[in-house]
Formats: sequence, C-alpha cells, structure tokens
Amino acid sequence: MANNHHGQGHHFLLVTIAAQGQINPARHLARRLARIAGARVTLATPLSSHRQLFPESLAAAGEPDDSAEEAPLNPDGSGIVAYAPYSDGFDEGAHMDNVEADLLIGRLKSVGSRTLAALVSNFAEQGYPITCVLHTILLTWAADVARDLGIPAIHYWIQPASVFAIYYHYFQDHQGFASAIAEEKDASYSIELPGLLTLRMKDLPSIMSKPNPFLSSHEEIFRDLAKYEKPKVLVNTFYELEASVIDETPEFELITIGPVVDKSFVPTTTGSKDLFKEDAGDYMEWLDAQEERSVVYVAFGSLTRLTGRQVEELDRGLKESGRPYLWVLRKDSRPEGVGVERIWEEGSGKGKVVEWCSQVKVLGHKALGCFVTHGGWNSTSEALVSGVPMVMLPQWIEQATNARLVEAAWGIGLRVEAGEDKVVDAGELSRGLDVVMGEGEMAKEIRRKAEEWKEKARAALAEDGSSSKNLKAFVNGL
Repeated sequence: MANNHHGQGHHFLLVTIAAQGQINPARHLARRLARIAGARVTLATPLSSHRQLFPESLAAAGEPDDSAEEAPLNPDGSGIVAYAPYSDGFDEGAHMDNVEADLLIGRLKSVGSRTLAALVSNFAEQGYPITCVLHTILLTWAADVARDLGIPAIHYWIQPASVFAIYYHYFQDHQGFASAIAEEKDASYSIELPGLLTLRMKDLPSIMSKPNPFLSSHEEIFRDLAKYEKPKVLVNTFYELEASVIDETPEFELITIGPVVDKSFVPTTTGSKDLFKEDAGDYMEWLDAQEERSVVYVAFGSLTRLTGRQVEELDRGLKESGRPYLWVLRKDSRPEGVGVERIWEEGSGKGKVVEWCSQVKVLGHKALGCFVTHGGWNSTSEALVSGVPMVMLPQWIEQATNARLVEAAWGIGLRVEAGEDKVVDAGELSRGLDVVMGEGEMAKEIRRKAEEWKEKARAALAEDGSSSKNLKAFVNGL
C-alpha cells in the first residue's frame, strides 16, 4: 500500500477523543485522505476506545504502548488506515455523565499532551515521521504538541460551518450577540448573523446557555486559530450546502471536505467497527420484508441518554402511528433503566428494537421513509447523503442548530417541539411523522428536497466534486 512505505508523501496523524461521534468523522476522513491523496494516515484514539474498537489488538490491561512500530496497522478492515492509542488519563473509559467536565478536560490535556508527544516522537524514530496533525473538538492542546515538535497542525471541525460561525460571532460578541444570551432573552428572540438564516435563541448550541468547561474549550479553539493569519480549518460539510455562511466568514479559510461519511460498508475481521457491539439480530432481513419508504428509523446517537418519560412517549407515539419502525435503544441509554427492559421484552407487532446497528446500511435501505433523530451532525449528514427525510428531537450541543438548518434552510425535515418538561409527547411525534411521511404537499416537497440534496452531496464527494478537489488541494498545499 502506498501509504505504508517509508518516505511516501505525507503522514497524517488524526487525533480524536473516546467518543463515537468524533471517531466516525475522523475515521472517514482518514480513509479519504489515504484514498484520494495517497497519504499515510494514522488515527490516534484514547486507549479505552481503542480497546473497544479492536479488543484483540491490545492486552486487556496495561499502559498504552507509545511505540509506532508496534501500533496495530489497518485493524478496521479498510486496508489503508493505521490506528495507534494514546492515554487520555481515563484508560478504563469515562462517560461525560459520570465525570466532572473540568476534570475530564483537564486530565485529557495533561495526560494526553504527554502521551501524544511520545507517540509522535516514536513514529519519527521508527522512520515514519508525522508531517501534519489534524485534531477534533476539545483537542486544541494537540496543536500545541505539534507546534512544539515543529509539525503543522490543522483543526478538523466536525460540525456544520454554520455552527463554527455561530461560535465565532459569539466569542466576538457580534452586535451584542453574547450579551443577548447573557440576558437570557426569550426562546423566540431573533438573532441575525452574517451568512446565516434568522436564528432563535432556542436554535443555538446548548452550551452557550451558561458558562461551562465545554464552552471554554470552544473558546480555546478560536484563541488558537487567532495565532494565524486567515487560518485553515477543515470542515465536515460541502460548499453548496453552506455557501453563504462560508463566504461571509472571510477571517478563516474554511475548507469544505464533506459530508465525511462512508457510504461503502467495509466488513471487519478483527473486531467491532464501533464502540458498541452491532446487534446480531436480523434487522436487515426485517427491513427487506417492509414496503418501500414505509419504515420509521429511530436512533439518538452514542451519547444521548433519554429520560424515562421521553422513552415512554416515543414508545407510545411509534405504536400509535401504525407505521413499521426500527428503534435503536441501548439498554444503557439512560440512567434510570426503568421501562427500557419492558420495551425490549414486549416489542410490537410493527416494530423492531435493536441494541445497535449499522446506521449507514439502514439509511441506505429502500424501506426507509423517515429518520427520527437527535440531530447530531454525523446522523444528519448520513441522512442527507442517503436522501432520507428527518423528524428531529434535538437534545444538546449543536443539535438544535442542525434542526433549524434541516427544517428552514434545506427543507429536508422538521423539528418537533418539546413541552415545558423538555419532553416531546406521543402526539407531537405522531404529528411530525404524518407531516414527513404523509401524502400532503409538504411531505412531497420534503421528499423532493431530500432527494435533491442527496444528489448534490454525492456530487461534492465524487472524484471531480468540490469536496474531493478541496481535499486534494489541501494536501498539495501543505
């Protein structure tokens, strides 16, 4: 393989945290870099997630081996990406619900900086020097490690360009933007920002609502970028989708390289592709037996933990809809555990519940008619590339912003509204499903636009598409 030869072009190191939502876009970018640019690519993830991804690649105990020589090559079955673990200080794993945010971020920086530096140095000693470090959100310290070693570092923004611009203008307090948030304006208060559609307070990223360590970490991103004149940022979107906001953010060179999703299923022989074990059931065969565009697919990502009341309302709404549905519901998806076991055990005549599945395969199935989602950017991008309309129940981080874009900017779905208790009731869910999956003019228009954006997204990812050209130009310009 070209990317495994000594001295063969660039050697990119992609650094991410132990979260499925960050590992996925990092892994898919790694593969695109290798395939399109012919570069050698290594994906560095924390030891805890590395063990989950490839349980047979490391001993069950012990510290991560900083040796580049012994780092396992291509264990995901792709044949083109190497993986190497580093320690983030939580080698047995840590969930955001169980660890204080400031402790999580502080230890990640202090321990991660040391072990990542050792990993980079050992790669150089082995004859595989890193020529560029790419890092995701919460890992600004990885850029410091790279600079200390004389290596270029580029931020890989794994959310929409619109969200990047919102954070930027917030930290700049554009026309009193940050001040309005501090004053806790009404949820419907309108906000106008360059290149963006009108936003309401309820459409903004949730971490903006009050000072917290995650908001501070996002501010560090922009402080780091401010060290450069017109800094480069790789963005997981495509130009045609967000042209106005990209053009209206001239302070940065926003390089659109997405949607960074993997449309080809690559079977693995050395362990799970994800941090969660795929359900061993017959869900794909079940989909095969359903009518075209009839199935509601329900999934809320890897981090969302729904309340007991929300699970009950979803269960009731799905059953009352009368439509066949496939629901991804991990048994650990919420702290209480009440009700989930019952849903698992009793099932439903028209529904199927699984623990985890290959979302790309499901979204690409002809039986899919709608995706009920939390609106994380990975899920949104996968639905967009698959042409599947969405009903969105945003939970936190940037999901409310994504829902606003899906509904008002791109017209490929709608957001259902939660009540005062922040729960979307069964009736509201049923209403959303009727709007998106019915035979009315709005449903037809949503399906038409979903198909239109699918074609545009795939065109951007084609060999001569805008995103592929941008990625090649980025590599050639280093």
